[in-house]
Amino acid sequence: MRRFFLLAAVLVSAAACQNDSTSPNVQLTGTYNLRTINGQTLPYTFTDNQTGRLETVVADQLTLTATGSDFGDYQDVATLEDNSGTFTSTEFGTYSAINGSITFNDQTDGIQYGGSLSGNVLTEISNNGTLTEVFQKQ
Repeated sequence: MRRFFLLAAVLVSAAACQNDSTSPNVQLTGTYNLRTINGQTLPYTFTDNQTGRLETVVADQLTLTATGSDFGDYQDVATLEDNSGTFTSTEFGTYSAINGSITFNDQTDGIQYGGSLSGNVLTEISNNGTLTEVFQKQ
């Protein structure tokens, strides 16, 4: 019986280590492609709050690089279309991660927003919880 509990404890510890997303060198770093915005697949059309124009997100790629054990830099490059054509929008900043939760510090717009990692799926929640973007790791 004692051996059973020891084995169970070892298995639980091993499983916990495999699910630890605090180490960007192991799981978090990499390139992620945007799959959905607010539950809708791409292309996703919205009204730009600053310009009032309709814009469509046709692609978005998020790249996370490690600069420490639980933090790093990120770059988010979106391909958009509007009535004048196709263009890209680039956001960059830093992130920190602990226990599957991610905090993004957007240096482009000077804002902070949250996210989470579950397996190869990274979810970002911004604009006071009104915008949810789901990315899949390449």
